[in-house]
Amino acid sequence: MTETDLPAPARTTPVRDDHAWPFPLSTGGRSHVRLRVWPTRDRPGPLVIATDLMLGAGLINNAESLCRAAHAEFGPHTTVVRHFPAWSMLAINGEDVFDQLTLDEQDRARARRCTEQVLELLGPGVLGYPGDTPPTHAGAGAAAVPPQSAHIARTLAALLRLDETRVIERRPDGYPTRTGPVAEKDLAPLSHLKLGTEALRRLAGFLAEADTDPHQSAAGAKRERRLGKIIHTLQEQTWQLGLLADELAAEERI
Repeated sequence: MTETDLPAPARTTPVRDDHAWPFPLSTGGRSHVRLRVWPTRDRPGPLVIATDLMLGAGLINNAESLCRAAHAEFGPHTTVVRHFPAWSMLAINGEDVFDQLTLDEQDRARARRCTEQVLELLGPGVLGYPGDTPPTHAGAGAAAVPPQSAHIARTLAALLRLDETRVIERRPDGYPTRTGPVAEKDLAPLSHLKLGTEALRRLAGFLAEADTDPHQSAAGAKRERRLGKIIHTLQEQTWQLGLLADELAAEERI
């Protein structure tokens, strides 16, 4: 095996699957990826696959920061693979793309395409993102993407979980006296702001596509203008949230 070969995973399912793994950027601040980790048979370090969530500069400009963070957490022998899902802007021909990342002598990231090798080692389940339907075999191509209705329903279900509570303490007579969150609050303040802001920005873009004038009527035209104003306000407030996140990031660096 050469250093450019991927190590053989000891199992096909990851031992860790972090949907929003934060890592520091060399330019300051923090970004997030979906991070999956597999133990390996023939290398002292694990195989990690970082799925680009299309946040800011993404894993094209932040490849060096990703490698340094992965090596710092999992060891210098960690094999780092960058993953662009089929629905992302950097996918090729609508199919998932995997690149092995290594740092050269100048600490610059070098990328080697390894999509076929990843599929051979881990199977089609590694494609896409949670909730996408994987193909039946590795040669079937990228994961099938459900329609918008499936994604917005899944998004709503996830949002309900974010602030849903459950009873965690009762009196002997059964009367609830204390509630707690259903979903564990595990996000750092900066991550909380940055991920929430990006979700709101994309939701505003989704709402902007709504057809509020399907019959080309005068009333419909008014609704279109009202929607435009609402979307503009949402976008402005999203920008303000981004500024709050930048201020918080600047404080963390002091």
